[in-house]
Amino acid sequence: MGAAIGSALKPVAGAVIWAVAGRGRATAKRAEIADLIGVPDVAGLARRSDLIVSVCPPAAALDVARQVAAALDGRPQRPLYVDANTVAPTTAREIGALLGAEHVVDGLIVGPPAWQRGSTVLWLSGTAATAVAALFDSSPFEARVLDRGLGAASGLATSRG
Repeated sequence: MGAAIGSALKPVAGAVIWAVAGRGRATAKRAEIADLIGVPDVAGLARRSDLIVSVCPPAAALDVARQVAAALDGRPQRPLYVDANTVAPTTAREIGALLGAEHVVDGLIVGPPAWQRGSTVLWLSGTAATAVAALFDSSPFEARVLDRGLGAASGLATSRG
């Protein structure tokens, strides 16, 4: 999924980077095919980014956010952080508390990795959700914004069963 998200953002971002540490060969190959640039770790990625999209196993989402928070400690300007993992609404709000709720967007991806429009929806919530959704306007992902706060997108996963 990460390679598909990265590929979708390339037209608006120019270059898209991803954290190599702890990732397998299959992930690296997908990133290479999508023409994404590998950086050594999450800390390096966080220090270089204006937008961070976290796509990882849900159990790792809070740890990744903690790594980002540690890397950004003392940085006056904060990147937008999109947690696009299937986490509990309380976890989404915890991530907001770590990174500053105004900088965090809660996301939920419904569907397969999107390489063409019509198969995958990216639900977004939080104060910066509309700005993030605009980045996906011409992409294979259909971004939809929920008008409620952090946790609303994640809440869709539990309401879907």
